[in-house]
Amino acid sequence: MILPWPFGHRFVQMFSTAHSHRSLGENDLGADGGQAVAEALKTNTSLTTLNLEGNKLCADGGQALAEALKTNKSLTMLCLGSNQLDAAAARALAEALKTNSSLTTLELGDNEVGADGGQTLAE
Repeated sequence: MILPWPFGHRFVQMFSTAHSHRSLGENDLGADGGQAVAEALKTNTSLTTLNLEGNKLCADGGQALAEALKTNKSLTMLCLGSNQLDAAAARALAEALKTNSSLTTLELGDNEVGADGGQTLAE
């Protein structure tokens, strides 16, 4: 995957260093940024806490992160509050949680997952 500026090599490299915590909250990453973070998470083995609050990730960014959670085994806490995530993103996250055994905290406050998305996550 070729990532557009500003989500190129340097952005992905930020996730390949041995840090356990990253806070990228309120950076207006958008869906493209969410997809770039997701790509980096697929191979990251050291990050345990990631804050992406307030980045307007929308459904596409949320679904990309859900795909990454299917393979990422190090992340234990993921903050996705205030990202305009919808029920489709919630369903994708719920599906990912079926196979991800490392994530213990998923923060989704102030999103648009609705009752259906919330129910799917609760199951």
